[in-house]
Amino acid sequence: MGETLVPEQGAGSSSEYDVVIIGGGPAGLTAAVYTARQGLSTAIVAGEVGGQAVWAGKVENYLGFELIPGAELVKLFREHISRFAVTCIEGELVNAIVPADGGFEVYTREGSCLVGRGVIIASGRAPSRLSVPGEKELIGRGVSYCSTCDGAFFRGRPVAVAGGGEPALQAALQMADLDAPVVLVSEKPLRAGDALMEKLRGEDRIEVREGWKVTRVEGDEHVSGVVVRKVGGAASEEDELVPVAAVFVEKGSIPAEEFTGGLVDVNDRGEIEVGKDAMTSHPGVFAAGDITDDYGRQIIIAAGEGARAGMALGKWLRGRRTAPGGGASGQAN
Repeated sequence: MGETLVPEQGAGSSSEYDVVIIGGGPAGLTAAVYTARQGLSTAIVAGEVGGQAVWAGKVENYLGFELIPGAELVKLFREHISRFAVTCIEGELVNAIVPADGGFEVYTREGSCLVGRGVIIASGRAPSRLSVPGEKELIGRGVSYCSTCDGAFFRGRPVAVAGGGEPALQAALQMADLDAPVVLVSEKPLRAGDALMEKLRGEDRIEVREGWKVTRVEGDEHVSGVVVRKVGGAASEEDELVPVAAVFVEKGSIPAEEFTGGLVDVNDRGEIEVGKDAMTSHPGVFAAGDITDDYGRQIIIAAGEGARAGMALGKWLRGRRTAPGGGASGQAN
Protein backbone atom coordinates (compact mmCIF):
# COMPACT_ATOMS: atom_id res chain seq x y z
CA MET A 1 0.00 0.00 0.00
CA GLY A 2 1.27 3.47 -0.85
CA GLU A 3 2.06 6.28 1.54
CA THR A 4 -0.86 7.92 3.27
CA LEU A 5 0.42 11.35 4.15
CA VAL A 6 -2.16 13.99 4.96
CA PRO A 7 -1.57 17.03 2.72
CA GLU A 8 -0.98 20.27 4.57
CA GLN A 9 -4.25 22.17 4.34
CA GLY A 10 -4.21 24.96 1.81
CA ALA A 11 -0.58 24.30 0.87
CA GLY A 12 -1.24 23.12 -2.67
CA SER A 13 0.18 19.69 -1.83
CA SER A 14 -0.50 16.53 -3.81
CA SER A 15 -0.70 12.88 -2.75
CA GLU A 16 -1.55 9.72 -4.67
CA TYR A 17 -3.98 7.00 -3.64
CA ASP A 18 -5.83 4.10 -5.15
CA VAL A 19 -9.14 5.59 -3.99
CA VAL A 20 -10.19 9.13 -3.15
CA ILE A 21 -13.50 9.38 -1.33
CA ILE A 22 -15.29 12.73 -1.28
CA GLY A 23 -17.38 13.05 1.85
CA GLY A 24 -17.05 11.80 5.42
CA GLY A 25 -20.61 10.83 6.27
CA PRO A 26 -21.94 7.28 6.73
CA ALA A 27 -21.61 6.50 3.00
CA GLY A 28 -18.05 7.78 2.64
CA LEU A 29 -16.78 6.22 5.87
CA THR A 30 -18.30 2.83 5.10
CA ALA A 31 -16.87 2.93 1.57
CA ALA A 32 -13.44 3.60 3.07
CA VAL A 33 -13.70 0.54 5.33
CA TYR A 34 -14.44 -1.64 2.31
CA THR A 35 -11.71 -0.23 0.08
CA ALA A 36 -9.10 -0.37 2.86
CA ARG A 37 -9.98 -4.00 3.57
CA GLN A 38 -9.21 -4.75 -0.07
CA GLY A 39 -5.69 -3.40 0.36
CA LEU A 40 -6.39 -0.17 -1.53
CA SER A 41 -4.69 2.99 -0.34
CA THR A 42 -7.61 5.23 0.57
CA ALA A 43 -8.10 8.91 1.36
CA ILE A 44 -11.22 10.66 2.59
CA VAL A 45 -11.58 14.40 2.07
CA ALA A 46 -14.48 16.05 3.88
CA GLY A 47 -15.56 19.31 5.40
CA GLU A 48 -16.63 17.42 8.53
CA VAL A 49 -16.42 13.75 9.43
CA GLY A 50 -19.89 12.43 10.16
CA GLY A 51 -21.75 14.63 7.70
CA GLN A 52 -25.35 15.43 8.56
CA ALA A 53 -25.42 12.55 11.04
CA VAL A 54 -23.53 14.79 13.46
CA TRP A 55 -26.60 17.01 13.73
CA ALA A 56 -29.15 14.24 14.23
CA GLY A 57 -30.52 14.71 17.73
CA LYS A 58 -31.68 11.10 18.04
CA VAL A 59 -31.21 8.08 15.78
CA GLU A 60 -33.57 5.19 16.43
CA ASN A 61 -33.49 3.25 13.17
CA TYR A 62 -29.81 2.27 12.88
CA LEU A 63 -29.51 -1.47 13.41
CA GLY A 64 -27.90 -2.38 16.73
CA PHE A 65 -28.95 0.79 18.55
CA GLU A 66 -32.41 1.25 19.99
CA LEU A 67 -31.72 4.97 20.39
CA ILE A 68 -28.46 6.87 20.03
CA PRO A 69 -27.60 10.58 19.60
CA GLY A 70 -26.17 11.38 16.19
CA ALA A 71 -22.98 12.80 17.71
CA GLU A 72 -22.39 9.58 19.66
CA LEU A 73 -22.92 7.48 16.54
CA VAL A 74 -20.40 9.60 14.63
CA LYS A 75 -17.90 9.14 17.50
CA LEU A 76 -18.22 5.38 17.01
CA PHE A 77 -17.77 5.87 13.25
CA ARG A 78 -14.50 7.72 13.92
CA GLU A 79 -13.25 4.97 16.22
CA HIS A 80 -14.09 2.32 13.64
CA ILE A 81 -12.38 4.05 10.72
CA SER A 82 -9.27 4.69 12.83
CA ARG A 83 -8.58 0.94 12.83
CA PHE A 84 -7.78 1.08 9.13
CA ALA A 85 -4.94 2.70 7.19
CA VAL A 86 -7.18 5.45 5.83
CA THR A 87 -6.01 9.02 5.41
CA CYS A 88 -8.71 11.40 6.61
CA ILE A 89 -8.38 15.00 5.44
CA GLU A 90 -10.96 16.99 7.38
CA GLY A 91 -11.84 20.64 6.98
CA GLU A 92 -11.36 20.80 3.19
CA LEU A 93 -14.07 21.00 0.53
CA VAL A 94 -13.72 19.61 -2.99
CA ASN A 95 -14.36 22.03 -5.82
CA ALA A 96 -13.23 20.02 -8.87
CA ILE A 97 -12.69 16.46 -10.14
CA VAL A 98 -10.50 16.28 -13.24
CA PRO A 99 -9.70 13.12 -15.27
CA ALA A 100 -5.92 12.82 -15.69
CA ASP A 101 -3.56 10.07 -16.93
CA GLY A 102 -6.07 7.27 -16.52
CA GLY A 103 -7.02 8.42 -13.03
CA PHE A 104 -8.39 11.56 -11.42
CA GLU A 105 -7.14 14.72 -9.77
CA VAL A 106 -9.37 15.91 -6.93
CA TYR A 107 -8.87 19.57 -5.99
CA THR A 108 -10.03 21.29 -2.82
CA ARG A 109 -10.87 24.92 -2.20
CA GLU A 110 -8.02 25.01 0.29
CA GLY A 111 -5.42 24.21 -2.39
CA SER A 112 -4.78 20.48 -1.97
CA CYS A 113 -4.73 18.01 -4.87
CA LEU A 114 -5.36 14.31 -4.34
CA VAL A 115 -4.66 11.91 -7.19
CA GLY A 116 -6.72 8.72 -7.28
CA ARG A 117 -7.11 5.76 -9.60
CA GLY A 118 -10.80 5.80 -8.72
CA VAL A 119 -13.18 8.18 -6.98
CA ILE A 120 -16.25 7.69 -4.80
CA ILE A 121 -18.49 10.73 -4.43
CA ALA A 122 -20.30 10.51 -1.11
CA SER A 123 -20.64 14.19 -0.31
CA GLY A 124 -24.23 13.87 0.86
CA ARG A 125 -27.15 16.16 0.34
CA ALA A 126 -25.96 19.59 1.36
CA PRO A 127 -29.24 21.27 2.26
CA SER A 128 -30.00 24.86 1.47
CA ARG A 129 -30.24 26.75 4.75
CA LEU A 130 -32.59 29.40 6.03
CA SER A 131 -29.55 31.48 7.04
CA VAL A 132 -31.46 33.17 9.85
CA PRO A 133 -30.60 33.78 13.52
CA GLY A 134 -31.14 30.75 15.73
CA GLU A 135 -30.97 28.18 12.94
CA LYS A 136 -27.37 27.00 13.37
CA GLU A 137 -27.56 27.04 17.16
CA LEU A 138 -30.62 24.77 17.24
CA ILE A 139 -29.68 22.19 14.60
CA GLY A 140 -30.50 18.79 16.04
CA ARG A 141 -32.64 20.41 18.74
CA GLY A 142 -35.71 21.12 16.68
CA VAL A 143 -34.13 22.40 13.48
CA SER A 144 -34.09 19.54 11.00
CA TYR A 145 -33.41 19.06 7.29
CA CYS A 146 -35.04 15.63 7.12
CA SER A 147 -38.65 15.07 8.14
CA THR A 148 -38.32 11.36 7.34
CA CYS A 149 -35.44 11.10 9.83
CA ASP A 150 -36.81 13.24 12.65
CA GLY A 151 -40.54 13.65 12.12
CA ALA A 152 -41.57 10.84 14.46
CA PHE A 153 -40.00 12.67 17.41
CA PHE A 154 -42.59 15.43 17.01
CA ARG A 155 -45.74 13.36 16.68
CA GLY A 156 -48.77 15.41 17.71
CA ARG A 157 -46.70 18.57 18.34
CA PRO A 158 -46.93 21.79 16.28
CA VAL A 159 -44.21 22.19 13.66
CA ALA A 160 -43.24 24.52 10.83
CA VAL A 161 -42.09 23.47 7.36
CA ALA A 162 -40.09 26.00 5.34
CA GLY A 163 -40.15 25.61 1.56
CA GLY A 164 -42.51 25.64 -1.38
CA GLY A 165 -41.59 22.68 -3.57
CA GLU A 166 -42.68 19.04 -3.55
CA PRO A 167 -40.29 18.02 -0.74
CA ALA A 168 -41.81 20.71 1.50
CA LEU A 169 -45.38 19.65 0.69
CA GLN A 170 -44.52 16.00 1.29
CA ALA A 171 -42.92 16.90 4.63
CA ALA A 172 -45.99 18.87 5.66
CA LEU A 173 -48.31 16.00 4.74
CA GLN A 174 -46.09 13.50 6.52
CA MET A 175 -46.20 15.54 9.72
CA ALA A 176 -49.98 15.96 9.41
CA ASP A 177 -50.24 12.16 9.21
CA LEU A 178 -48.44 12.14 12.57
CA ASP A 179 -51.21 14.34 14.01
CA ALA A 180 -48.94 17.38 14.08
CA PRO A 181 -50.44 20.83 13.38
CA VAL A 182 -48.30 22.24 10.55
CA VAL A 183 -47.52 25.76 9.37
CA LEU A 184 -46.13 25.60 5.82
CA VAL A 185 -44.12 28.76 5.10
CA SER A 186 -43.17 29.57 1.52
CA GLU A 187 -41.77 32.80 0.13
CA LYS A 188 -43.08 31.95 -3.35
CA PRO A 189 -46.26 30.26 -4.65
CA LEU A 190 -46.27 26.52 -3.97
CA ARG A 191 -44.84 24.35 -6.76
CA ALA A 192 -46.03 20.74 -6.97
CA GLY A 193 -48.05 18.32 -9.08
CA ASP A 194 -51.85 18.45 -9.13
CA ALA A 195 -52.24 15.30 -7.01
CA LEU A 196 -49.99 16.60 -4.26
CA MET A 197 -51.65 20.02 -4.28
CA GLU A 198 -55.07 18.35 -4.00
CA LYS A 199 -53.93 16.35 -0.97
CA LEU A 200 -52.59 19.52 0.62
CA ARG A 201 -55.88 21.40 0.11
CA GLY A 202 -57.76 18.53 1.71
CA GLU A 203 -55.63 18.48 4.88
CA ASP A 204 -57.08 20.76 7.57
CA ARG A 205 -54.11 20.26 9.89
CA ILE A 206 -51.87 22.27 7.53
CA GLU A 207 -51.92 26.08 7.50
CA VAL A 208 -50.32 27.48 4.34
CA ARG A 209 -48.45 30.80 4.50
CA GLU A 210 -47.62 31.67 0.90
CA GLY A 211 -45.66 34.90 0.50
CA TRP A 212 -44.14 34.59 3.98
CA LYS A 213 -40.62 33.80 5.14
CA VAL A 214 -38.97 32.60 8.33
CA THR A 215 -36.76 35.36 9.75
CA ARG A 216 -35.70 33.80 13.04
CA VAL A 217 -35.77 30.51 14.96
CA GLU A 218 -36.58 30.97 18.64
CA GLY A 219 -35.55 28.75 21.54
CA ASP A 220 -32.93 28.13 24.20
CA GLU A 221 -32.21 24.43 24.56
CA HIS A 222 -34.86 23.46 21.98
CA VAL A 223 -36.92 25.19 19.30
CA SER A 224 -39.90 26.99 20.80
CA GLY A 225 -41.09 28.94 17.78
CA VAL A 226 -40.32 30.67 14.50
CA VAL A 227 -40.68 34.31 13.62
CA VAL A 228 -42.32 34.81 10.22
CA ARG A 229 -42.82 37.93 8.13
CA LYS A 230 -44.61 38.74 4.89
CA VAL A 231 -42.23 39.01 1.97
CA GLY A 232 -41.46 42.69 1.50
CA GLY A 233 -42.81 43.55 4.91
CA ALA A 234 -41.00 45.90 7.24
CA ALA A 235 -38.89 44.44 10.02
CA SER A 236 -40.66 44.14 13.39
CA GLU A 237 -43.87 45.71 12.05
CA GLU A 238 -44.90 42.56 10.18
CA ASP A 239 -43.18 39.99 12.43
CA GLU A 240 -45.29 37.21 13.91
CA LEU A 241 -44.14 34.58 16.40
CA VAL A 242 -45.52 31.11 15.64
CA PRO A 243 -45.05 28.65 18.53
CA VAL A 244 -43.69 25.33 17.22
CA ALA A 245 -41.59 22.47 18.58
CA ALA A 246 -39.61 22.02 15.37
CA VAL A 247 -38.92 23.52 11.98
CA PHE A 248 -38.21 21.31 8.98
CA VAL A 249 -36.21 23.12 6.31
CA GLU A 250 -37.13 21.77 2.88
CA LYS A 251 -35.69 24.35 0.50
CA GLY A 252 -33.77 21.97 -1.75
CA SER A 253 -30.09 21.14 -1.75
CA ILE A 254 -26.85 22.29 -3.34
CA PRO A 255 -26.53 20.29 -6.60
CA ALA A 256 -23.61 17.96 -7.29
CA GLU A 257 -22.92 19.84 -10.52
CA GLU A 258 -21.27 22.61 -8.52
CA PHE A 259 -18.10 20.54 -8.11
CA THR A 260 -18.48 17.70 -10.64
CA GLY A 261 -18.58 20.20 -13.50
CA GLY A 262 -20.54 17.96 -15.86
CA LEU A 263 -18.21 14.97 -15.32
CA VAL A 264 -21.14 12.70 -14.35
CA ASP A 265 -24.79 12.65 -15.32
CA VAL A 266 -27.31 14.11 -12.88
CA ASN A 267 -31.10 14.13 -12.92
CA ASP A 268 -33.39 17.16 -12.88
CA ARG A 269 -33.08 17.32 -9.07
CA GLY A 270 -29.31 17.58 -9.22
CA GLU A 271 -28.77 14.01 -7.94
CA ILE A 272 -26.02 11.85 -9.43
CA GLU A 273 -27.38 8.97 -11.49
CA VAL A 274 -25.86 5.59 -10.59
CA GLY A 275 -26.19 2.01 -11.77
CA LYS A 276 -26.72 -1.09 -9.67
CA ASP A 277 -22.97 -1.20 -8.96
CA ALA A 278 -22.91 2.48 -7.86
CA MET A 279 -20.98 3.44 -11.01
CA THR A 280 -21.76 6.85 -12.46
CA SER A 281 -21.79 7.70 -16.17
CA HIS A 282 -18.01 8.22 -16.01
CA PRO A 283 -15.91 5.03 -15.65
CA GLY A 284 -13.96 4.98 -12.41
CA VAL A 285 -16.25 7.44 -10.65
CA PHE A 286 -18.72 5.88 -8.22
CA ALA A 287 -21.26 7.55 -5.95
CA ALA A 288 -23.14 6.63 -2.80
CA GLY A 289 -25.52 8.09 -0.24
CA ASP A 290 -27.81 11.09 -0.38
CA ILE A 291 -25.99 12.62 -3.36
CA THR A 292 -27.34 9.88 -5.66
CA ASP A 293 -30.71 9.22 -7.28
CA ASP A 294 -31.21 6.03 -5.24
CA TYR A 295 -34.32 5.86 -3.08
CA GLY A 296 -34.17 6.69 0.64
CA ARG A 297 -32.43 9.34 2.71
CA GLN A 298 -31.44 7.39 5.81
CA ILE A 299 -28.14 6.80 7.62
CA ILE A 300 -28.44 3.05 7.31
CA ILE A 301 -29.19 3.25 3.57
CA ALA A 302 -26.22 5.57 2.98
CA ALA A 303 -23.93 3.15 4.83
CA GLY A 304 -25.15 0.25 2.70
CA GLU A 305 -24.62 2.22 -0.49
CA GLY A 306 -21.11 3.11 0.67
CA ALA A 307 -20.32 -0.57 1.16
CA ARG A 308 -21.58 -1.35 -2.33
CA ALA A 309 -19.54 1.47 -3.89
CA GLY A 310 -16.38 0.38 -2.07
CA MET A 311 -16.77 -3.22 -3.19
CA ALA A 312 -17.61 -2.23 -6.76
CA LEU A 313 -14.68 0.16 -7.10
CA GLY A 314 -12.29 -2.51 -5.82
CA LYS A 315 -13.61 -4.96 -8.41
CA TRP A 316 -13.33 -2.33 -11.14
CA LEU A 317 -9.71 -1.56 -10.25
CA ARG A 318 -8.75 -5.24 -10.20
CA GLY A 319 -10.22 -5.59 -13.66
CA ARG A 320 -7.89 -2.99 -15.14
CA ARG A 321 -4.74 -4.21 -16.80
CA THR A 322 -2.57 -1.29 -15.77
CA ALA A 323 -2.42 0.68 -12.55
CA PRO A 324 -1.83 4.44 -13.06
CA GLY A 325 0.68 5.70 -10.54
CA GLY A 326 1.74 2.16 -9.64
CA GLY A 327 -0.90 1.76 -6.90
CA ALA A 328 -1.72 -1.65 -5.52
CA SER A 329 -4.76 -3.40 -6.91
CA GLY A 330 -5.41 -5.43 -3.79
CA GLN A 331 -7.62 -8.48 -3.28
CA ALA A 332 -11.11 -8.63 -1.85
CA ASN A 333 -11.42 -9.92 1.69
